[in-house]
Amino acid sequence: MIRSFLLFPLAAAVTLTVGTARAEMAALVIGIDAYRAVTPLQGAVNDARDIADALKTAGAGTVRLLLDGDATRGAVLKEWNGLIAATAPDATLVLSYAGHGGQEPERVPGSEADGKDEVLLLAGFAPKGPGTAERITDDELALMLKAAAPRRVIFVADACHSGTMTRAVDPRGGHLGTRAATYGPIEDDALPPPTPAALAAKKEELPNVTFFAAVPEDELAPEVMIDGHPRGALSWAFARALRGGADRNGDGVLSKKELESFIRETVRMKMEGRQHPQVRPAGRGDDALIQATPVPVAPFPGLPDGAPVSLRILAEEEDARRLAAALTGITPVTGDGPALLTWDQRRGEVISENGDMVAGVKGNPTDPAVIRRLQQIVDRWSLVERAKAAAGPRPLSLSLLPDDRIHHQGDKVTFAMAGNQGRYFTLIDLAADGSVAFLYPRAGGPDSDPLQIPRNGPYRLLFTVQPPFGADHFIAITTTQPLPALHADLLALEGRSAAAQVARVLSRHLTGQMVELGVHGVYTGPR
Repeated sequence: MIRSFLLFPLAAAVTLTVGTARAEMAALVIGIDAYRAVTPLQGAVNDARDIADALKTAGAGTVRLLLDGDATRGAVLKEWNGLIAATAPDATLVLSYAGHGGQEPERVPGSEADGKDEVLLLAGFAPKGPGTAERITDDELALMLKAAAPRRVIFVADACHSGTMTRAVDPRGGHLGTRAATYGPIEDDALPPPTPAALAAKKEELPNVTFFAAVPEDELAPEVMIDGHPRGALSWAFARALRGGADRNGDGVLSKKELESFIRETVRMKMEGRQHPQVRPAGRGDDALIQATPVPVAPFPGLPDGAPVSLRILAEEEDARRLAAALTGITPVTGDGPALLTWDQRRGEVISENGDMVAGVKGNPTDPAVIRRLQQIVDRWSLVERAKAAAGPRPLSLSLLPDDRIHHQGDKVTFAMAGNQGRYFTLIDLAADGSVAFLYPRAGGPDSDPLQIPRNGPYRLLFTVQPPFGADHFIAITTTQPLPALHADLLALEGRSAAAQVARVLSRHLTGQMVELGVHGVYTGPR
């Protein structure tokens, strides 16, 4: 639970202007699940097919798709060089890779600040013998990207090399694994030594390249279930962006700022702050990067209908069956299948699909108090998922400082919001026990919150962590019109476990308005 709030605005950002020029688009899209000598993946081929389809829909004239065993080193180099040769100098090229990354000792001493080379592993990779050639090193990638100049290049790498997770992963949540392969030292290396040109390219800032990485170097990129299929969150967000999700002004062209903001926020929302995409270079927000499927800016259609919450019940079989029959709005999950929530009766804990402990519920599955408590959690997560879906077209940029790790009782944590065009701000919190807190705007006395806030933010809110512990979720809303009736209805629900009522209130008051939404999970626990 979160209390002790203080809001204060900072200087507003400059409104960006996006060019409308549209250039030829072509792409090389790579997805590898079936590895010969390292752990297979489950979602990389899904990622590649989705991105390829989104690129074609957005107007790409040529899309080369290499999946699994077809993604050999020779094929990758041939197709990339072919795209360069076949496109005009003002074309936009997309290179996307979904698969395993690796990290190994640098092959040229002194060439890397950390003493390690980062590599992308192809399907036939093996750490010994001829398969050692089936990888592409970071210096080779730099040379490939440089060779495309003056063409604009967008490079999307849905892989990782090493690191840790933002928060520890509970395996009861059904963790699918990560996109960092571990393997022994390279023996009998068949890969040619790096050329001086490649080593030099790696040290250059390439003005024609915008690079999206799944995570920073010290984090791992997990695979996750999205719409019932294993995926990588970065690839999923990039494909959604191309389908118009990132096009905030509806002009059919994505600026760097639009694309970057959408990808960061979409991945953060889906992954509950576990994954933080990286974008290089910094700045250049006004650059028009790529075409997208035009989607007109439209009034809010209301919260989408919620799909049943998938729930795994770890209890005696008959108790689990009875509990599932007593709950509404769920789909029971048996075995190891993906589930949004898992209740472990023995330990009295509810676990999310991302492996976080989100609430404590102890007791017998037939106890009415336990059933009521679990129903409240189901309703709460249904609302969170519906709000995330509604935020998709125009997500607010939300962040938590200093980080997204587990915060403990008494900690001071700062919530920040940016990217808003609407000036009327509403903020609520859904606590771990499902209770509602209406946070902004608060009226009464000399410290009443102003109804209007400046555009673009950032706006910062300081809170103190207090029980109950688990998963809180902020739901942030901006509109172009004041909504006092919405505020009155939300305030009337304060302190109650009333997620289903909140959903109805939001739909009733926001439908037909120009709305921006954001959802941010906050994970807390005792010291």
